Amino acid sequence: MAQLIKLNDYISRYETNIYQYPSQYVKLKSDHWNKMKKRFEQGWVEKPIENGKRIEEEEQKGIKKFFKKKSKEEAEESIKNPLSEDDFPSSTEELKQYYLDGLIPFQLKWATTTLMEKSFLDPSYKQNSDLKYFLQRFPDTFLLMFEPVVQMKNAEVEIDHLLIGPSGIEIISLLSHPNGESIHPTSENSWNIEKEGVQSKVLSPMHSLRRTETFVKSVLNKYQLDFPYRKVVLSKNMRFVSEQVPYRTDWIGKDQYTSWFHEKRALKSPLKHDQLKVAEALLKHCRTIAVKRPEWDMEDSFTEG
Repeated sequence: MAQLIKLNDYISRYETNIYQYPSQYVKLKSDHWNKMKKRFEQGWVEKPIENGKRIEEEEQKGIKKFFKKKSKEEAEESIKNPLSEDDFPSSTEELKQYYLDGLIPFQLKWATTTLMEKSFLDPSYKQNSDLKYFLQRFPDTFLLMFEPVVQMKNAEVEIDHLLIGPSGIEIISLLSHPNGESIHPTSENSWNIEKEGVQSKVLSPMHSLRRTETFVKSVLNKYQLDFPYRKVVLSKNMRFVSEQVPYRTDWIGKDQYTSWFHEKRALKSPLKHDQLKVAEALLKHCRTIAVKRPEWDMEDSFTEG
């Protein structure tokens, strides 16, 4: 599960100590998954009876120890709608997905709070399918900056997603279209999306990618960091109709997606010092908006790091 080190302009644990939190997250995640899996194999998850009462009891013993407190609104909602048999995992694979889904709020917490400060999360991020895709489908050793807002010359701008792996950075623009089967990169400014002979014009992602590349290059140069990067236009469901790919750029369409994705999933390299140095440098040039956390909001739990 990739680590969310920066989300838009929210404060992040990782920007306070990039050398502590990535390894701490990996250990916490591994330890608690092993505990949950062991409990599951021992039969602590039972079918719901008495309108969900037993599930709530067993969840209190196991899962809630990891995912901690729910908000008041979430707690009230769970009382109104107790877990049904269909909601609860019945296999290890379902348990794994259940666990990963439960990690999303945990990740968002680390990406919007420190021990002393907090940012106010836009609720739409909780249901953002692109964010969920990156967090749940890539290994722990990938560090994600999702829609970061950065300082470029005299302006603050939102740039493309940055996926920082042990061996390089991928600057990613996601391209999707409800009525698209093929992508025609026709010009610098606009591309055509086609389905059954009907074409729709969309803004070329290359302009935004080059702007993000400028930011990445400037930061790497400023700190004299030698770390490779590539620009990526990623479309899981459409094919690219062109072979003239720009320099340091990958067009990953339907035909290339499986091999590209499996390459990332198969990467066994641990977190690297150079990778963390690059992440630290990039984070220094991101905008952060936060306020001081009130004393009652400073919880004493492992999720606070």
